[in-house]
Amino acid sequence: MNNVQRHTPLNVLENQWTEILNNVNLPAEDDFPMKCIYRVPQRIRQTNPRAYTPQIVSLGPYHYNRLEAMKNFKLKYVKGFLNRTELRISELLAKIEETQNNNNTRSWYAEPVNINGDDFFDMILLDACFIVELFVRKYEDINFQIKDPLELEPWMMLQIRHDLIRLENQLPFATLEHLYHTVKDSASQRSLPSFADICFNYLNRPTFRCVNPNKNPEHFTDLLKSSILSSSLPEHGLGEEGAGNEVIHVYSVSQLMKAGLKFTASPNDCLLDLKLSNGVLSMPVLNVNASTDLYFRNMVAYEHCHDLATKIITQYVVILKFLIITENDVNILVDKKIIVNWVGDANNVVTIISNLSSGVSMPNFCRHYFTICSGLNNFYENPRNELKALIKHEYFSNPVKKASSIVALVLLLFTSIQTACSFISVIIRGN
Repeated sequence: MNNVQRHTPLNVLENQWTEILNNVNLPAEDDFPMKCIYRVPQRIRQTNPRAYTPQIVSLGPYHYNRLEAMKNFKLKYVKGFLNRTELRISELLAKIEETQNNNNTRSWYAEPVNINGDDFFDMILLDACFIVELFVRKYEDINFQIKDPLELEPWMMLQIRHDLIRLENQLPFATLEHLYHTVKDSASQRSLPSFADICFNYLNRPTFRCVNPNKNPEHFTDLLKSSILSSSLPEHGLGEEGAGNEVIHVYSVSQLMKAGLKFTASPNDCLLDLKLSNGVLSMPVLNVNASTDLYFRNMVAYEHCHDLATKIITQYVVILKFLIITENDVNILVDKKIIVNWVGDANNVVTIISNLSSGVSMPNFCRHYFTICSGLNNFYENPRNELKALIKHEYFSNPVKKASSIVALVLLLFTSIQTACSFISVIIRGN
């Protein structure tokens, strides 16, 4: 065997590698906790790119210079922000610089930001002022759209709300909050609430029945997730991810119902508060509409990218994916008033649910969800439950069958008594 010889002297290689490594900049330790705004990985994005891509308004660097038609609207809002705060342009520029310096805004983005310093500064000014002014207008006047320039296209307001949830389309919450204090501290605006409250006022969706989280989020995608989790019952411990609690399979709604499991709509407001007790799975109402796919996909993508995130939303959608496999599964949950179907055909619901966690690695389940999944599987695999369900279905599934079965049982009882009496009589006579 011929050996390939090295011809370059070691001292030359040392110089070459020294030069190479000198050009490699390692991030400072303090930078790591800040990185929380991500590009969605391709294996997740490819299943539905539109769900992660802003459609009306681009915010931040990942989709910079896209959707330029909104720039004029943003400029109007910047001017409104200046009028509201009575700041001079020089004061606004100083405030933006202070905001960037205090929060190290660029370091919040996990991917390289290929925008020069001046353009990045202008982007933050334009986008941050636009968001803060938009939220304040909405808070001050619930009917502000009637006189707002964006109402020239009524559908735009809903689409903007959707764009603000997309993971790739975020500004750091701390950066926005710092700028918001400029508004709140002005003499005419001191009655405004905290920035967390004003964000929640704008972004809250009744279909998710959220509560304002106790801690400031990283950004708006995190706000939606945190607000859902904050509405959960504390005793369920959904914020605790269990090491080694793997779930690879749960039987479907149809299979579980055939085995005798009952499904009921839960009075709890939190979507995540599933409960299994005495053969009954209680599930909060889930509205499946045009926004469901977008909201859940972006929360799941955030959990997948962010190591510090508790993957509770991913666990929830994986359980839904296990339970809902066929059109019949959907129809059962609709009949039980657990799912409200706003997307028409039941197969559309199956498709939405089955794709929510596409491309995402399976998480370890929290103890509460792991116990539920194990309980569902054990219930189905217990032959006594299936036998009880079969008897109930065959003999007691409707009033006619129930009446017939009762009559038959009574006749059988009388016949048995008569037979027993006759047998006893024969024995007595024989003696």
